[in-house]
Amino acid sequence: MEWVKSIGNPLEDEVVVKLSKKYGKTPAQILLRHLTQRNISVIPKSGNEKRLKENIDIFDFQLTDAEIDELNKPKHHQRLFTQDFMAGHPEDPYKDERSC
Repeated sequence: MEWVKSIGNPLEDEVVVKLSKKYGKTPAQILLRHLTQRNISVIPKSGNEKRLKENIDIFDFQLTDAEIDELNKPKHHQRLFTQDFMAGHPEDPYKDERSC
């Protein structure tokens, strides 16, 4: 699967870090807010009291439509299932990515 690229840590994504600085929030809070604004249920997990409080403190700001759009269009898409068995098939959904 050499065609699959590493995307790195989403908490270090340049867009996430930029928005983190803009809103004075942690990158994790930006990502949580992004999902909740898209009406996606989020169940963050932490045993750390500070992070538990941060996970709740995401409702005092709102990302703009442009920011949501920017977060929805990452440079790299991570695949959990690459469907390698489809390689070479005319209906391979990832055929354009496999040629990278």
